[in-house]
Amino acid sequence: MARVFRASAFLLTIALAACSSASAYPFPTQLPSKQVLDTQYQALHHDLSPLPKYHFRIQIPKEWKVLKVDLEKEPEKGGLADVAIFRQPGNWMNDPTQPINGEIAINVVNLDASGASLTPEAWLDNVLQKNAKGFTELARRTSPSSSGPVPDVLIKYMNGSQTLISRMMAFKSGNDMFVITCSDTADEYKQNAEAYNVAISTFRLDSAGDQPLMSGTGVKIIRQ
Repeated sequence: MARVFRASAFLLTIALAACSSASAYPFPTQLPSKQVLDTQYQALHHDLSPLPKYHFRIQIPKEWKVLKVDLEKEPEKGGLADVAIFRQPGNWMNDPTQPINGEIAINVVNLDASGASLTPEAWLDNVLQKNAKGFTELARRTSPSSSGPVPDVLIKYMNGSQTLISRMMAFKSGNDMFVITCSDTADEYKQNAEAYNVAISTFRLDSAGDQPLMSGTGVKIIRQ
């Protein structure tokens, strides 16, 4: 079984084979009840980087693992770096050759001149069109921001013989474009769809103030 791709590899180089259309994949936009959030999710303040602008808060399932990411300096202009990676437990923990199913990756791109002028939605659409050789968009929502529409997109594609689903959100902070990519196999996506929505809806940069990123979706601001 093929491994779920790393988000950084997807954004830069991955070539995806075309796949047939589908509509049976949930795209929740409302947070679950407070009881569910309190019992099944953990509120994290991710501050592993020495650079405060990459610190953020998020809620992920309690059993998911936080991978160590060394982001010591900002990427070169036009370059991309991992900010954080969270994974569903699995056999990969003992054997790196084993498949990875659920993964939530936070990446940042240090925008060059060509990217700095684009809205987050235009930037993400441009990335998909350039790097994804055939994919099916299953769902999309947008939320307004000072830098233009913030996209939240669900796509389906092939990686070798395996069908994968990714939910992606991009937003701009200064000259940085942050991308949240939630990836899973088609078979496992449905059971993790809520977790991906919770991660996207509760993600908040420390430097971004108190207003929720995805407005009108029941976003809960996490504070320590």
